[in-house]
Amino acid sequence: MVLIVAGSVAAWIAVGRLADAVERSLVQVEDSIETAKSLAEATAASAAEAEQALQVVGDGLGSTGEALASTRQVSANVRKLLGIVDFFDKVDDLEGSLEEAEASLQSVETSLAAASDSVQGAAPRMHLTVLALEKVPAQLDATLAEARVARERVGNQTFLWRVAIVAGGLAVLGGLWAVRELALANEA
Repeated sequence: MVLIVAGSVAAWIAVGRLADAVERSLVQVEDSIETAKSLAEATAASAAEAEQALQVVGDGLGSTGEALASTRQVSANVRKLLGIVDFFDKVDDLEGSLEEAEASLQSVETSLAAASDSVQGAAPRMHLTVLALEKVPAQLDATLAEARVARERVGNQTFLWRVAIVAGGLAVLGGLWAVRELALANEA
């Protein structure tokens, strides 16, 4: 009988320690989820800002390309004008410099157009990324709520296990007591 009582006490203690360990682990999970949620919110906000910056850069690239095209056109017009008044040696040098500048501007325009196309192509993917990142904090909130419910249930489960331990111990003790009583009754 002493062994049954000792076993029941040991089970009682073990269930309590296990419940405490589970609760501590769930508290750590909750803290980790809170940290992840803060990180997700900051990441979503940063992605939204990056999306806005991407749009501004795309618009700026387009405008810069247009400005370069206009500048190149002005240079070409100046060269035509210089061709009409070609009576100084310095004019030839200026015409050559303008022609080189136009070629350089054309190369930059081409690069800007390619960059603008890339930015415009990336914008829809960036928007989808922002939308996905904005959903993460709500998902983490739901997970956090589930973890909190699970932690609260640990206490209820601990109580039920302890009731089962006591009931089982008492049933075994009662059974042994009945067997003892039957044995004593048979001896008499």
